[in-house]
Amino acid sequence: MRTNEERIAAMHQRAKQLQYENRKRTSGYIQAAAVALSFAAVLLLAFLMPSFAGVSMKDAIPAGMHASIFSESNALGYIIVSIVAFTLGAAVTIFCFYMKKWQES
Repeated sequence: MRTNEERIAAMHQRAKQLQYENRKRTSGYIQAAAVALSFAAVLLLAFLMPSFAGVSMKDAIPAGMHASIFSESNALGYIIVSIVAFTLGAAVTIFCFYMKKWQES
């Protein structure tokens, strides 16, 4: 038979375990929502970029000018695209780091 102190300790341990499981489930939902929102943002930006550049979708990407929607120069366009991609990757990495840190605490 358990003593009252052992029962209370077991109850506190179970409460901590339930809180951990709840936090883990919540962080999973947040991560899934963040991924879905990121994909939606990328798709939205892909469709809106030609209108920002002032061209139609049909004329948006002529042959050999894939990154030039940001600039008249191909090289500068690719540099801008790479900087945007790096920034997005860094933001996702930082977000995942904080989510893992939040999940462990």
